[in-house]
Amino acid sequence: MIQFIKFDSELEFLPIHTDGEKYYVQVKEGVNAGFPSPAEDFLNDRISLDELYLSKVEATFVNRVKGLSMYPDYQENDILILRSDYEPQHGDDVVVSINSSAYTLKRYDKMNSKLVALNPNYAHSVVITESDEVVILGVVDALVRNIKKRR
Repeated sequence: MIQFIKFDSELEFLPIHTDGEKYYVQVKEGVNAGFPSPAEDFLNDRISLDELYLSKVEATFVNRVKGLSMYPDYQENDILILRSDYEPQHGDDVVVSINSSAYTLKRYDKMNSKLVALNPNYAHSVVITESDEVVILGVVDALVRNIKKRR
């Protein structure tokens, strides 16, 4: 039987394209809240966001948050970088399907075998039993949030 990955309405799948040019930005080492040192001009480095976040493309999924069940930790339009090669640990946030349901984002409570929604306005948790088929697409490795003020 062929199963296709489907996401619930709170997640949007974003495909990764690997056939493009890489772009680099200059990065200085930290942000100084005091007076800058003249030597800081020589500390800059280049970084590529795809190299930083997509270092293992074959084990990486990218999703956009479209709902509020994990608010306030996750907000609508946050970008999630998921790694399928990480083994979920207690307290990790995972994109998960239970019994062939659509994939959703939840906090993994390994000690109590539960998946937890952080927003108190949503169902608080789903208890995982031995008879449940649990498929974890990935563990949240990074969160990208646009904090630019909109005018």
